Amino acid sequence: MATKKGQLGTRLCRHIRSKESFYSTTPLVEDEFHSGIYWCNQTGDGVGVDGGCAAAEECTPDRECYEG
Repeated sequence: MATKKGQLGTRLCRHIRSKESFYSTTPLVEDEFHSGIYWCNQTGDGVGVDGGCAAAEECTPDRECYEG
């Protein structure tokens, strides 16, 4: 699976999702219509497996639950 890159160019976890993930080819690039709401696909919540916030700025390789 290809690694997704967010607006900051960081490598994001394969489990981060936003509603744009379902219709956009670049779901994590923010534009004027981006919802800004993310969730972890493993927990189905705005909180990841490790208890941290699920967000484009947070779901990076330094998290213990990160999967590339």
